[in-house]
Amino acid sequence: MFASAGKAVAMLFDRDFIAMVLWSLVFTAVLFVLLFIGVEYWLAHLPPLGAPWVNRFLELATPVLLILAVFFLGAPVAAIFGSIFLDRIAAKVDAHFYPNDPRAPGTPLVTGIGEAVRLIGLALLINVALLPVDVGVPGVAEIATVIANGWLLGREFFELASLRHLSRQKSDALRRRHSGKIFAAGLLISILTVIPVFDLIAPFFGSALMAHLFKRLTHEERPA
Repeated sequence: MFASAGKAVAMLFDRDFIAMVLWSLVFTAVLFVLLFIGVEYWLAHLPPLGAPWVNRFLELATPVLLILAVFFLGAPVAAIFGSIFLDRIAAKVDAHFYPNDPRAPGTPLVTGIGEAVRLIGLALLINVALLPVDVGVPGVAEIATVIANGWLLGREFFELASLRHLSRQKSDALRRRHSGKIFAAGLLISILTVIPVFDLIAPFFGSALMAHLFKRLTHEERPA
């Protein structure tokens, strides 16, 4: 896993990789601004809710909660960008590091969309469900969230990478045979999603990491 992580880090300095990160930051900033404007518009047109202080409290607290949510929901954000950019990043990994391997046939469109929707949905579900626990029981609950996201991101990022090459049945079998290594890689991605600044590159690093890990595992299983 560490060898694959080292190769994934090397990808961070690729010019196309940097361009993808920058575009994702622009996209994220635009979405956040639009969301913020929408929330402010909704608050401005909210009818009085009993005492005047209730509306005033919502006006002050909602933007703060919105900003906090962005930091707490690092895994769903990683899932969104991972599902968007993984195929492109994996193709660059294949071309640069494994030029002699057979070219990946690619993930069928319907399968790819289904996997992306499932990944994003599960990431949102897990993190929204654990968010009250994170706030109410800090420390232990945050560790549990990182572990849960590690399992989810490892499983789903690996599937997005392996389905470029394998059928669903073969992909699932490979994942089950190497579940420990895949979980360890997912845990590394999950840890990055909760570290400011590093969370910005987590989905791209994770995509490259899983592309490398898939190649290493399949190379190890090839008959001598």
